[in-house]
Amino acid sequence: MFCSWDISVSSGYIANFEESDHQAELAAGASQLDSPSVSAVKYLFESPTAILRPTRYELPIGGSVTLSCSVEGSGNWTILWYRAASFGSKEEPMTEYEGKNAIIVSQRGLYSCRGRSDSGRLTYNSDKAIIKDTLPITAILTIQPNWTQIYMGEAFTVRCEIPGGEETSWSYDWRPERFTTYYTTNERTFYNVGWEDNGNYQCRGKTVLSLTEWSNVIPVTISFKLHPVLTVSPSWLSPGASVTLSCEIEYPSEGWSYYWYKAIPNMDIKEEPYKYELLPDGSETAQTLYIITGQTHTAAYVCRAQRGRNYYYTYYSKPKFVWSADLYSAASLTVGPVEQRLGYDFVRLTCTGNSTWWRVRKFPENSVPYCSDVWKLRESVCTLYTVVSYSDDGVYWCESMSKQLSNAVNITLQDFYSGPLMVIPDDPVKKGTFVSLSCKLRIKKIFPSVAFYHNNKLIQNDSREELNFLAVSKSDEGSYKCQYSGKESPSRYMSVKSAVGPESSSFPVTARMKVVNAVAFILVMMLPMNQ
Repeated sequence: MFCSWDISVSSGYIANFEESDHQAELAAGASQLDSPSVSAVKYLFESPTAILRPTRYELPIGGSVTLSCSVEGSGNWTILWYRAASFGSKEEPMTEYEGKNAIIVSQRGLYSCRGRSDSGRLTYNSDKAIIKDTLPITAILTIQPNWTQIYMGEAFTVRCEIPGGEETSWSYDWRPERFTTYYTTNERTFYNVGWEDNGNYQCRGKTVLSLTEWSNVIPVTISFKLHPVLTVSPSWLSPGASVTLSCEIEYPSEGWSYYWYKAIPNMDIKEEPYKYELLPDGSETAQTLYIITGQTHTAAYVCRAQRGRNYYYTYYSKPKFVWSADLYSAASLTVGPVEQRLGYDFVRLTCTGNSTWWRVRKFPENSVPYCSDVWKLRESVCTLYTVVSYSDDGVYWCESMSKQLSNAVNITLQDFYSGPLMVIPDDPVKKGTFVSLSCKLRIKKIFPSVAFYHNNKLIQNDSREELNFLAVSKSDEGSYKCQYSGKESPSRYMSVKSAVGPESSSFPVTARMKVVNAVAFILVMMLPMNQ
């Protein structure tokens, strides 16, 4: 027979049976159910939650941390503390700390707390505080390849070692923190690196509740892709001399090997002026020098470097030339004499040889002749005109589509153009007209002394830069040149042609017309007077 019984619970309270009380009730028998003991029931007010701070902490070697526990709302609560040695292990009460709102601990573990009221009500347990300790072990970080100056596009691997920790299952923390890795692996490889891979790298090992100390720091610097610099010695060939190529690179001792090439004229000059052919035994040399013997003609060379198991290559160096002044029947460059046209002087560079297509090249490339980017059929002629500055100074040579490079010529335009220019009308001048010839001075002095010559005979020598003819005659026709400051201009020829109309008339046509008009005007004015 069952009987119903009632327990008065204040508003907002719920019944809570502790395990011991519940067992006692079962042992008491049915007689006690007819008169239940209210004192066997505990009450909680909506079960508040205990709050534990901090929730995570890493203990340094020999260090400790203060844990504090509080309960939401008002009332007097006795704080109860608990600790589990590891995840999955039983939580044990820390009776020695009962009633303390803050405790100092120096052991790793999982800590929690709860509150108990004076009436026996219990709060929910707090979240667990995970306290890890630091082992007296320092991780060791290494990098492969063994250099820290990394170039964009390269790859490198960092590896974390735990001394004496071979039997332990470790996971790993990494710095910079933005880099992550699988928890079970102790290395990380970075491929095709960029700016974001710059940083100071460190690692440490960790188990569930233990940490090693942070490793050594490896600073990794990412730089632009590398441009090697090639030098050649000598620059101009002499009979029997060898040529030494030197490939200079930043951090040359850090694992570089070198490649050596000959630069060959490229048919599609708008893409790259040269393509590269590997020299004999020019692959993966450990030395930064490469020696060429038996070179007799102008040639161009290039180098680049490689390192690392991922075969990172630098850019190619800029081509460097070794020049020969000796004429070469398969390809030759000739420089013509100075000529003048429309008040400007110029020289012609002509390429000839066995090839059908040519182009003229120049070093340095700060100013290149207009024809340097053009392949020309058969004989190629490049014209260098005078300019204000001497930016066209340099070494010139010819290149053919059949891979020949001609002799080289070192042109200093001042040698061609520092003298004066004889300025003469290009068209024949009319006999009896005024004509002015001038001497164009490139470099003027305060009081210049200019000499003019007609058919190699001195006809004027003073400070004037002009030679004037009030009425030029046929006898003035001939070759003229001027001389200034010890330099002589190229000769130019002035032609004189006869004036237009009959030469027998002593009056020009315009003068005769004026006389006729004047006589007609006088006759018209006299007509009224006769009437």
